[in-house]
Amino acid sequence: MYRASRIPARARWRIASLASPRRAPSPRHRRSLVVVRAARATPATFDYTALVASVREINALSTPVKIDACAQVDAHSMTLDARAADGRRSVRVSWHPVTAHVAMSARGAKVEKGMNLSFGESANALLKGKVLLDARVGTAWERACRLRFGDRPGGEAEYELLCEVMGRYSNAFLLDSKNNDEVLACGYQVGEKQTSVRRLAIGYAYEPPPSAPGIDPTTGVEGGVDGWTAVLRDVARGRSGDMGEARLDECMVRAFRGVSPALAKALIRGAGVADGERVETASASDWVAVYDEFMRWIASVSSDADSAGTLANATWCEEFGQFVAGGPIGALFGAVYGEAGETDVFERERSRILQAVRARLKKLASKDVGFRKQLEAASGHEEIQLLADALMAYSYNYKPGSSELEGQDFTTGETVMFKVDPEKGPVGTAEALYKKTRKLRRTADAVEPLIEQNASEIEYLEGVEFSILEVSEFKSRDDLLFIEEIGAELKGGGAKPKTGKQARKQEMMNAIRIYTAPSGKEVYCGRNSRGNEAVSLFFGQDQDVWFHVRGAPGAHVILRQQPGETASDDDIQFAANVASFHSKVRTGGKVNVSYTSPKYVKKPKGARLGMVTIDREDVIVGRPDDVADVCDGR
Repeated sequence: MYRASRIPARARWRIASLASPRRAPSPRHRRSLVVVRAARATPATFDYTALVASVREINALSTPVKIDACAQVDAHSMTLDARAADGRRSVRVSWHPVTAHVAMSARGAKVEKGMNLSFGESANALLKGKVLLDARVGTAWERACRLRFGDRPGGEAEYELLCEVMGRYSNAFLLDSKNNDEVLACGYQVGEKQTSVRRLAIGYAYEPPPSAPGIDPTTGVEGGVDGWTAVLRDVARGRSGDMGEARLDECMVRAFRGVSPALAKALIRGAGVADGERVETASASDWVAVYDEFMRWIASVSSDADSAGTLANATWCEEFGQFVAGGPIGALFGAVYGEAGETDVFERERSRILQAVRARLKKLASKDVGFRKQLEAASGHEEIQLLADALMAYSYNYKPGSSELEGQDFTTGETVMFKVDPEKGPVGTAEALYKKTRKLRRTADAVEPLIEQNASEIEYLEGVEFSILEVSEFKSRDDLLFIEEIGAELKGGGAKPKTGKQARKQEMMNAIRIYTAPSGKEVYCGRNSRGNEAVSLFFGQDQDVWFHVRGAPGAHVILRQQPGETASDDDIQFAANVASFHSKVRTGGKVNVSYTSPKYVKKPKGARLGMVTIDREDVIVGRPDDVADVCDGR
């Protein structure tokens, strides 16, 4: 049902006049910009109607404005932050395969230097300091938006940011307007091997996509209601020649460009016609009512409509997930799409990083097997050296040309026959064995640290894998940032640490969970490798108590105390339970947990992030189930 179903059908597509783009928005429109959370029974439909409305809102409220920054915070979206005479504005461009859109938005998150993704970096380099001149719909009835930029208001456009909203084929391009729309940067590069339709890559001139199926809606209404009805009936008959069970809404989508399934259903609902009405059974009055509603829709999105206006009286059809009319378009789609996009990015990045970690673990396990085989082969060098020593000691018994030499076993004293190379003699044979011994010893000396290093890397990645598995679903933007931080950590990069003790402390706190022990003391628990290192080496003091599950990946935990305080049994048990819950072996019911003072926790030289050793420990049994209700809330 409609959220604003009392609004008359004729008012739903009426264009409301707003303030001129050259002036600040009127108080009436300012009031309309209050964000109202939209119903999300069905995912939002950013169709041609929404695109036109969004473009008009951008022109009315966000042009001309000077661009401050372009920030690409994920693989599928970018925010353009700008300054206007009466305040700040932000426009979000998304080419997400599910939630692509262009709309005004809240100010984008600040991106640290070096963290802006490649498309955002290119856009920021070219557009920062430029003026957003206007927003335009691309080809009529196609979902493409052009944002044009120049040096000054009213000046010539130098660059265009073009976003194609085409489902899984959505994309964004930065174009050189003065050079035949040459592509300077793009969300996805599409080469000749990927498509034979058009090549979309840096250095090539932009080519628009092929026209969508269907005819121009304005052409379809030239013959009035009779001509429009004939078009839909022809579509309904199709190749079979029989209208059968064809529905009005389905035929509208197939017949006309710019008509989405949700829009067609909303038009029929707005005309007062029954949902799912068939072409064959629709009455004459039904055809007229739907045609009138269709004509009002065309009028509302036509190019000669008031460019400084937007659709009035916000109406949201929960059932169809369709924007029917009104504003604020930016607020509506920002709220609906923002969370959906972040959820999808979280799931995709989590899956990608987890798959990469597991592939790396598999490779390291294979390397460990190879290293141990080398070590096993090299482990016999002592026996070979004893044989060489025996050949040298009993060489006086050797008879020239013989292949054996009689002597005594150094260990048992028994008489034995040693093999000798007749061509080399006992001394030459011994020297060859000494050479082999030195080679095997060098191999063993080289492989042993590699085994230790490989084992350390496996331990580190198992901890990373566990951290990823703990955050199994998207609950807030913090979860997305957490996953992205793990990705940056694995690459060995990421944002440079902020200067200043307070800034550094805040960054560390973002990677830590905080619980409250029975006595009221704080229990710090690392969320990832960075958080574990902060808990163990930055926050942990001599008077605190440090915890970690034995022999398995898990979080580093400290029970924080003031100097001179002694931890109670209840507090130690609680902290041990927390450490056991945030571990890979928490399903066992009872888990052995090591605990000690942080002064016995050290980071080996050259060790990976979050890797530590302890000099002494006590052991307590942790019970993860006892703190499940507390820890599940994260």
